[in-house]
Amino acid sequence: MKQMIKVFGVLALMMSAGMAYAQNTKIAVVDTAAVFQKMPQREQVANKLKGEFSSRVKEVQKLEADGRTFIEKQQKDMAFMNDQQKADAQKKLNEMQSTYVQKRRTLEEDQARREHEERQKMLKRIQGAINDITQSQGIDLVIERGAVIHVSPSLDITQQVISRVSK
Repeated sequence: MKQMIKVFGVLALMMSAGMAYAQNTKIAVVDTAAVFQKMPQREQVANKLKGEFSSRVKEVQKLEADGRTFIEKQQKDMAFMNDQQKADAQKKLNEMQSTYVQKRRTLEEDQARREHEERQKMLKRIQGAINDITQSQGIDLVIERGAVIHVSPSLDITQQVISRVSK
């Protein structure tokens, strides 16, 4: 019985110490998705990437249009073609399709890689702004807004982060 009282005493002491520490802990919440969406740099990066890939996008679009035109022409001429001409046309169509698929896949992979690189740079900037704010305000813990059910608006530092990354 005395052992149980000691255990409960220790638990009570630990809980009160934990509550005292928690009372001195400053917590904040940030919606990083909202920060990311409102960053002015996001539009600049999108335009930069669009310019970077525009010639390759046009090339892939041209290949697609050429393929459609070739198919339409072959459908019109099919009745007048002999077997060899049909086989040659099918071979050419297969080559065109293969080139198109390969170039499109490469383009999509390169675009995804570059978008990821630029997103990482922006997220680093967001993290830096959060770190600056937490240090200047003495915040001990920052939680992502999506991870909490309810938060007091006074704990939300999202607008502060947006203004910091917009500079």
